[in-house]
Amino acid sequence: MKILLVNGSHRAGNTDLVLARVVVKLESLNIEYRQLILRDIEMKYPDGCEDCANLLPCPHILDQFALEIEPTLRDYDLYIITTPTYCDAITPLLKTFFDRIVFWCHEDRNYWSGKKMALIAHGMADEHSWSSIESWLQGVCRWSECQYQGSLQFHSDSKVGQIDLTEEQIDQFIQKITN
Repeated sequence: MKILLVNGSHRAGNTDLVLARVVVKLESLNIEYRQLILRDIEMKYPDGCEDCANLLPCPHILDQFALEIEPTLRDYDLYIITTPTYCDAITPLLKTFFDRIVFWCHEDRNYWSGKKMALIAHGMADEHSWSSIESWLQGVCRWSECQYQGSLQFHSDSKVGQIDLTEEQIDQFIQKITN
């Protein structure tokens, strides 16, 4: 199994700390993974052209994401989408990521079809905020014919290191999504 961990956080904070704990679990199970930290790559906003739905990739935006990153994203079995909660939603970085791969929904190149996706969401709000993100990602899975595997949701503070998450919760999440 090959896993892509998509880190949608704008800063090196609690999302990174949790992913470090997840990585330890994956390594202990000898599971191949890659981390994609969106803040570390050049990824411009989509320009609103209509070519993106029909061309591969958008001919107007030739940034690092289009030239180096996107072509490497297709060959994973499981995608773990990781985000802090911003106004009951995913981060702007993560939204841009999904907007930039909109051409994947074309019937000739539905790269997520038959693959698996899971969510790690956290923030200062509560489960109502996290469930909004989960509902959105479940919708992405429906249109992309991807199997939604579940989520790990927990409370975190704005201060780095203040995370309400046990090792048992991480273990249960990893077991659920890798079986």
